Amino acid sequence: MPFVPPPPLRKMTRREDGERLIMPWSGQQARKPGRPILPEPGDGLRLIDRDRVASGYVLYSPDHSNKFLLLDLDGKIVHEWPAWSSHFGYLLPNGHLLLDTEFSPDRPIGIYELDWNGKEVWFHECQVHHDFQRLDNGNTMILCQRDIVKPEIKEGTLLSTYLVEVTPDHKIVWEWFSEDHIEELKRLTGQTFPANENDWTHSNTVQVLPETPASRDPRFKPGNVMVSHRNLDTALVIQRETGEIVWAWGPGTLDRQHATNILPNGHMICFDNGTHRKSSAVWELEPISRRIVWSFVGDPPSSFFASALSNAQRLPNGNTFICSGSKPDHGRLLEVTPDGKIVWDFQNPYAGYAQGEKIVYRAYKYPPERIEPFLKK
Repeated sequence: MPFVPPPPLRKMTRREDGERLIMPWSGQQARKPGRPILPEPGDGLRLIDRDRVASGYVLYSPDHSNKFLLLDLDGKIVHEWPAWSSHFGYLLPNGHLLLDTEFSPDRPIGIYELDWNGKEVWFHECQVHHDFQRLDNGNTMILCQRDIVKPEIKEGTLLSTYLVEVTPDHKIVWEWFSEDHIEELKRLTGQTFPANENDWTHSNTVQVLPETPASRDPRFKPGNVMVSHRNLDTALVIQRETGEIVWAWGPGTLDRQHATNILPNGHMICFDNGTHRKSSAVWELEPISRRIVWSFVGDPPSSFFASALSNAQRLPNGNTFICSGSKPDHGRLLEVTPDGKIVWDFQNPYAGYAQGEKIVYRAYKYPPERIEPFLKK
């Protein structure tokens, strides 16, 4: 499919949405006219080891883009969906795309579900902030954010995380508010308050835990909820029934992490941005013993670095698919083997879809059996 520059995205002005003021979708790009940016030399596919790379397709949206892209291993677009300045999305088993419009300049803020052909089939309006998960029962768990005043945390108006689980017909069946649990954070992590920032947690991940070998420990039983508090360098688990934080880890190791998720083997994987140390890492943690059992870092360390955004995904063949999303890597996608060998390296070349921005919040890889039945329709 040829690269077709999109029409310019409209700028977003500050507006009141009922809970907080939505910031401009991109302060940097809002000051520039929309214009197509052609790929630079070296962008696109940089390396592929066809014997060791997992077969499949890659889904991502250049951050704040107007397109979601599905690529083959050669980096060619095989399918696309509309995206209204979306942060990220992922595919459901039925081929539908679930995406957010957290920064949309011209759409209500919330979660959209689009069918394979881009037709809207569901929408939930909410203050979505960086993550959401469609559950097996059809409900959707959503990470949200709102303004609060809580002097025990910090003077002034704070941005604070809350979670909601909603049914397909938009009923809230569970909710959780981060500001109600500072004593548990103090006890489990040694955190002290007042906080350093008004966006005191800047949470970026929510996962309802599945059944795994770690479930032998009741803290990790199915239904409990994992959250990443980026600005506190902390991953935590919430007991579903009580709302209590029952496990937390990260201070002293994590450095502005993203995408903390429990794997089928019961371990936690995360992209640790290393914002302050100026190099990133992917950690695999055995959460009960708190022992790091696998990692990927650059050689030298500074050669792998995304100061924000990003995620990592363990693939069925044991490889790890990584999105090194922000500067200085600027939307670098790669796949590494268990012994740390890079077998696929791709630099996002589709900046024109996002008015020149190459960064990528998250990317996911799907096996052929998840994608090809829909491509053949």
